[in-house]
Amino acid sequence: MRQRTPAYIFIPLTMIAVILAFTMVTPVDVVAEPGFNGMVNNLITHLSHVIQQGIVWAVIAIALVMLLIINALNRVVEAQKFKQLSEEEKQQYLEDSKIGFFNRLFSSASKKQTAEEEEAIIIDHGFDGIKELDNALPQWWLSLFYFGVVFCITYVLSYAFTDFAHPVSEFEAEMAYLDERDMKWAEANDITIEGAVNKSNDPAIVEEGGKIFKQNCVQCHLEGGRGGIGPNLTDDYWINHEQNDSLFLNIYDIVYNGAPHNPQMRPFGQRKELSGLAIEKVASYVYHINQVEKSLTEADGAAAPQGDLVEKWKQK
Repeated sequence: MRQRTPAYIFIPLTMIAVILAFTMVTPVDVVAEPGFNGMVNNLITHLSHVIQQGIVWAVIAIALVMLLIINALNRVVEAQKFKQLSEEEKQQYLEDSKIGFFNRLFSSASKKQTAEEEEAIIIDHGFDGIKELDNALPQWWLSLFYFGVVFCITYVLSYAFTDFAHPVSEFEAEMAYLDERDMKWAEANDITIEGAVNKSNDPAIVEEGGKIFKQNCVQCHLEGGRGGIGPNLTDDYWINHEQNDSLFLNIYDIVYNGAPHNPQMRPFGQRKELSGLAIEKVASYVYHINQVEKSLTEADGAAAPQGDLVEKWKQK
């Protein structure tokens, strides 16, 4: 008679399996981090959300009661089988029971069957002198198989009836989370014109400002600020130049508050279309194309100069 798996082994493993099953169907507002440390942190965050749910503890309590009942029934069955053993088999069973579970587990990996044991499990059919043994499947293999079945059923049900397993829904949820996080960060770290700094010498900021410019400004100023409906931003002529002595701050002020002489240039900052940080990047980009890059003329396909020539802001 085989030694049964002790309760202190299969009950905790079953509890862990129940908790892991809940992690499969419990959505968490967390962005996955790369690497092993990210995997561990995400797992801890996920588990912390799971154990905060009352239904999880209710299921664990029910599962624990059922497992204790199963363990009691197994002990009864084991006692009945033990009575049917011979005295030698009883003595051998008692000696084996003194060996720890993990010692038996590790020794079973290299233990070979005796000739009598093999003879008892030989299947009657054979071919060319080759016979087959009716060995039981390893418990670890059966455990993985049953876990895979439960995982498959749970995943299919989640995919069919919930948004948990849908990649599109997960992507949209993650993007919404990132947008909300970025908005909160921008609000907490936003700046006004007093805190704005010219970062036109930072290639990364200029690149980011160029992207924001393409999203919001090219409709009027065209690609590279060459001018269209709006004025050419690469030459030395400016329509609005009374707000600040600094060219950078003048650009920031116009983007944030709009142009006093042109209502089509709307106040992106006042209307909350762009944060102060985003306007700082756009202003740095415009400053860069005006002061660092080559001025575009009508010969280059740019708009004709508009406004007044501002000597102090001419390219150096």
